[in-house]
Amino acid sequence: MIKDLTIVVDGVGRRAAPYGIRLAAQCDACVSAVSVLPLVPFETFAQAEIRYDLVVAAGQDAREQADAAVEAVAAAAREAGLSCETSAICTSAPLAPHRLAGFVHLSDIVVIEQADDTAPKPADAYLEALLYEGARPVLVVPYIQEAPPRLTGAVVAWDGSAPAARALSDALPLLRRTARVELVSVTDEPVPEATRWRAIRHLARHGIEAVFDVIPGGLPVGEALLSHVADRGADLLVMGAYGHSRLREAILGGTSRTILASMTVPVLMSR
Repeated sequence: MIKDLTIVVDGVGRRAAPYGIRLAAQCDACVSAVSVLPLVPFETFAQAEIRYDLVVAAGQDAREQADAAVEAVAAAAREAGLSCETSAICTSAPLAPHRLAGFVHLSDIVVIEQADDTAPKPADAYLEALLYEGARPVLVVPYIQEAPPRLTGAVVAWDGSAPAARALSDALPLLRRTARVELVSVTDEPVPEATRWRAIRHLARHGIEAVFDVIPGGLPVGEALLSHVADRGADLLVMGAYGHSRLREAILGGTSRTILASMTVPVLMSR
């Protein structure tokens, strides 16, 4: 069940909060609103020879902006008849993603707005930390999203991997509310009937009626999934977050990046 839903806001994005609040209302969940606005290190101001009082004022402005962002969500949640707790994380940029990831550990799901390369916003910097350190499913809402959660159809990307399995499990509370669920594999290899049957049976045991479809290879996986979602008229995509190179900060793989750049429906990702 989804009973504790966290919405990440920054005072700039406008899609995550309305979608998250309506989803929380559908699930009878409590809302936590958290904003993250990094503070510029004091050393940066010192090198620029900026007066100390201006440094203090800049920090105060960031905190006030963070407080205003979460209070706006709290007001909207109360108007919808929901309880809402608020938190503002103001710390140096290197620490902010880790603080946020730790905060969401005690949530059932995290809602955040998709990054828009043409109009960057503070929250754009935190998705990878949420996926790789937050240990909770992340629901990414398109920056063009205006419709409320309808959950009329969901596409679940399935390749038998651990991230795909985690995403499927994390999505069960939403899939139970979805009218039409389809598991999809993008491959030129035959998918054994036993695999299809076990996947459908697994969901049936959770009260979810589903079908299993195979999309032939040809297009890159991300493009094939997005095309299939559009063809089916689905309003939710579920997938594992794939990445590599753990020797540095987490780097999302090509399929995940394609989805995140071009998504037109909310995407639930798990790692």
